[in-house]
Amino acid sequence: MKRVFSLLLILLLLALFPAAAMAEEPEDEVFPYVLDNAGLLSESQRSTLENRAAELSEKHGCNLYIVTVQDHTEYNPDVYEAAKGIFNYYDLGCGDGREGVILLLSMQDRDYAFAGHGQLGETICGYESSWIIEDEFLDNFRSNDWYGGFSDYLEACDKQLTKLENGGDVTEGADIITGPDGQEYHEYNAPGESERMPVGLKLLIGIGAPCLIALIVCSTFKAQMKTAKLRTTAEEYVVPGSATLRASEDRFVNRTETRVPIPRDTGSSGGRGGSGGSSFHSGGGFSGRSGKF
Repeated sequence: MKRVFSLLLILLLLALFPAAAMAEEPEDEVFPYVLDNAGLLSESQRSTLENRAAELSEKHGCNLYIVTVQDHTEYNPDVYEAAKGIFNYYDLGCGDGREGVILLLSMQDRDYAFAGHGQLGETICGYESSWIIEDEFLDNFRSNDWYGGFSDYLEACDKQLTKLENGGDVTEGADIITGPDGQEYHEYNAPGESERMPVGLKLLIGIGAPCLIALIVCSTFKAQMKTAKLRTTAEEYVVPGSATLRASEDRFVNRTETRVPIPRDTGSSGGRGGSGGSSFHSGGGFSGRSGKF
């Protein structure tokens, strides 16, 4: 009887052991929607953005992430590749297609990048749509308004995803124009209408108009000119009693020389607070933009 009781006790312990082991096993750490390693946000701001990002991610089935770091070169020399690397390393995104968008800020040289993955993420981070999203948050970052910029980023993604879900055109509002150099510009930042004139007309205006103006000016000056007889000696040009020559001599005893160093020009496009400019990226399952703020 004792042997039967002992056997039953052993079987009971074996049955309970796996359950106890599973209960003690720690859960996998969940990557937050807002990871502020650079310390740009207060805890209240980070919590508000976390909740909003979670709400929008669940609404659209496309996770929206915000990551700040001090120096992106610790992850990758290229800020856009660093954003992609973080997304892939932590296996971010929603569902089997890993739908998501990640916005990365690097404070060392004020670099930023955002990249979309999956059908939804890549679509709203396509060429025109990504420009629309970027316009919403970039002005905030240039003014060091981090919370406002992150909020605008989330709301811009929400608008573009809503357009997509309703069958709308996510490129609407981009107002992009091809300039004379073949580059793309926003309409408000594009070269003037004259830049898009036919080449022949631009040459006629650029060369003919200045020549016509020069001809008119020269004709006017010629009409106002008066004839004068050339004089051969300097005395003839001097009015009597109007000029007196005096001799003077300056003697320098000491000479003091002061040198002021000229600071190096760090440039506005790549330095702190420069407007910079964004570059579009596409490939490897991602699309998005990067630049400086």
